[in-house]
Amino acid sequence: MQSIIRETILAQLLYVPTLVDQYSQQESRFTDNTVDWLRKTEKALEPFRLPLVSRLSGFRGLVVATSEGLAEGANCKITRKQKRGQTMQMVQQAEIALREHVEGIDRQFEEYRDKLSQILAVASSREPLPATSTITTGYLDKIWEQAKAAQDTPTLALYLQGRMAETDRRYLLGDIIGHLLAQPATN
Repeated sequence: MQSIIRETILAQLLYVPTLVDQYSQQESRFTDNTVDWLRKTEKALEPFRLPLVSRLSGFRGLVVATSEGLAEGANCKITRKQKRGQTMQMVQQAEIALREHVEGIDRQFEEYRDKLSQILAVASSREPLPATSTITTGYLDKIWEQAKAAQDTPTLALYLQGRMAETDRRYLLGDIIGHLLAQPATN
């Protein structure tokens, strides 16, 4: 599940450079596009019930308020340039919040990645992992079953199976195996 959240956030972060370009080129739709991006990001993350969604909603609300001329501590009308600057700050804060969430998932995955690598190392030392040209779900499941069976003490495999969602385990296994297959063979 965390892998799906991670990939969803990364996909949404790909739009930030477009917003920055729109800001720097002073495009008139910059504020509207920022509101749309925040709304789409919220919708994409809503099924996961993350507190991050309400934070993004707050940023969106601030962008809308700023576009209507409301500014924190401003007793007079704010300029178009100030509105755009405050909108850009909300883009930056949203980007930071999204990136921090991805970094949190990555920290959590790092422990699992190390343990999965250990399990794969033991399994491949006993029996070579089957070769493949394409990493599929079926292939990853076969590797996982082979790796579990090769363990003298299956405690680590059972721990990971209990702690990780199947989707996340496949995601990390796919990443590890993808890196292994990309490495040139040493003789």
